[in-house]
Amino acid sequence: MTLAGHYWVTIERDRCRSWQQPWKCGACIDTCEQGVFARDEMGRVYVANEIACVGCKICMEQGCPNSCIYIRPATPESFSRGIWTTQTIEEIHRKAQTGEYEIRGYGTMGNIPHFDGLVVVPSQLASRPPKDKYREKFRMEVTIGEGKCANPIRLNYPFVFAAMSYGAISREGKMALAVAAAKLGILANTGEGGMFPGEATLAHGYENEESRRKGVKKWSPGGYLAVQYSTGRWGVSVDYLQAGDAIEIKIGQGAKPGMGGHLLGKKVTEDIAMIRGLPPGTDALSPCRHYDISDQKDLKKKVEILRDLTNYEKPIMIKMGPSLPYEDTYIAAEAGVDAISIDGMVGGTGASPEVVTQNAGIPTIACIRQASKALKDMGLKGKVKLIALGGIRDGADAFKAIALGADAVGFGAAAEIALGCRGCMSCHRGACHYGLATQEARFRACIDVETASQRLVNFVHACAEELKILAMLSGHDRLDTISADDLRAIDLNTAAMTGIKLAGLEKVFPQSWEGFDD
Repeated sequence: MTLAGHYWVTIERDRCRSWQQPWKCGACIDTCEQGVFARDEMGRVYVANEIACVGCKICMEQGCPNSCIYIRPATPESFSRGIWTTQTIEEIHRKAQTGEYEIRGYGTMGNIPHFDGLVVVPSQLASRPPKDKYREKFRMEVTIGEGKCANPIRLNYPFVFAAMSYGAISREGKMALAVAAAKLGILANTGEGGMFPGEATLAHGYENEESRRKGVKKWSPGGYLAVQYSTGRWGVSVDYLQAGDAIEIKIGQGAKPGMGGHLLGKKVTEDIAMIRGLPPGTDALSPCRHYDISDQKDLKKKVEILRDLTNYEKPIMIKMGPSLPYEDTYIAAEAGVDAISIDGMVGGTGASPEVVTQNAGIPTIACIRQASKALKDMGLKGKVKLIALGGIRDGADAFKAIALGADAVGFGAAAEIALGCRGCMSCHRGACHYGLATQEARFRACIDVETASQRLVNFVHACAEELKILAMLSGHDRLDTISADDLRAIDLNTAAMTGIKLAGLEKVFPQSWEGFDD
């Protein structure tokens, strides 16, 4: 039986007909089966029994002609109405009216286990002594491709900007990411939409081609740009692949694993269309898989082709969605890549069917240790870099991801938020008022590239300091000594998914995790 007493009910008296013409209307009284409304001695309708309201809102939809009744939940509807929340009912009504499924931007919502279920174990008497953050050094550089290619990528921080395509976000947003990468000495990524003219030049720290030819950097130390090789092959050419500092083969992503990218036609302007090689206004729907990569041999052959294409000078990376992290990582590493990015379930996107974003994939925290274990079993831990993506918000998430086994982390949604995004989840509509997920000139004008890039730099610097604080208070002076022993889980779900010891119990739960790191 539905629980009562969980709703606030109010009537806007200035608009209620019975308050203007006593003894008139009263449709809410007629439609409410719970007896919430009544008339007073003057014939005016009032809320007589608010506690009886069950939140059905029939009085609003079928009763009140002036829409002057308001019903708001006083407790979470998951408690008062179980699975039949107002959101669920409205979604069913919408589907019944339109016959269409929902598409939206951003990542998975709801109570998905995440890094908040983990805490850092600080150093005291029984462990290594803490390091002094104010007086001692901490090393956080990460190198990708060392020993395997002539020009490895040397990140000043264990951070990258996750792939975001030109089309999904504006040119000004992409420029800000590239310039910020140059200022920080980290890696930006084209995403699957090809590369706009000058993107690599900006990422390397040069303002334009002329300054590049003269060797005069505007932004130091200069960063890197990975060019993505995705299923749609939008904008892919030999020149494109050779223009980047690394090539990333995209197999999947966290927000829509098993599906290709979605760029709806309203964001495919003439400029975007020219780079992607399709008619303006056409939906750009990428294939769900590479049709020339059907098994391990094909993947290995593809890696070899790309290495040949870059003359063995640049790292080859791969990005995968959250599926079978141990097995997928094993296959990718065996194919010979230099870095593996795993994008967890809460990873963001510009557009995806909501049913996929909410229901497909596994949480980010459940991916990392399994992927790290695969590299360890292959003797490749530390040689093939593991990059964790999917809901990384700050330095604490970065520390925990590294403790779980990652070598670096990627900022996607957090980078967009640092650029000004407020999380309206309407990236797919192309009318972003902050100039990011849009191609409309009036919105794009909101972004000043220099200012926006500095916001990213400030954000990354703050996260780096947070990471440094947590690492040094737990006794570390460099990244690669951080381990799973530096964490404790504070709930059973997190302990079971990660194999991290449960706080207070000091044992892994369940026991099947015992010996995992041996």
